[in-house]
Amino acid sequence: MVIITANRVISLIQEEIAKWHIENENRKPEHVIVTDEIRRIKPLNEHRDNIEQVIRELTITNTEMWHEEDKVRSMKDEVVLRAIRNINPLNQHRNDLMEEVDEIVLDNLNQ
Repeated sequence: MVIITANRVISLIQEEIAKWHIENENRKPEHVIVTDEIRRIKPLNEHRDNIEQVIRELTITNTEMWHEEDKVRSMKDEVVLRAIRNINPLNQHRNDLMEEVDEIVLDNLNQ
């Protein structure tokens, strides 16, 4: 059984958000997130047992989504449209990751 503490989860989230900002500080505003790019992170139907890895990916996905949601407030239609196109696959991926966390927790509880 894998046990992860709340403090460890907080630490993982803080690490990933800080890393994301460093890696993406020079990202162009026209960056488009596509479903294929997301699937490269976690292929369909792949079951994992590493909850830390999934939490890291969930944090990255949430961070991406929050930044895209900020763009929706832009006065430029092309920025808004691009952001909306990015939000849809990110939201689906976030839901998939949350389900994966649930699966890992349930697997561990059943042991």
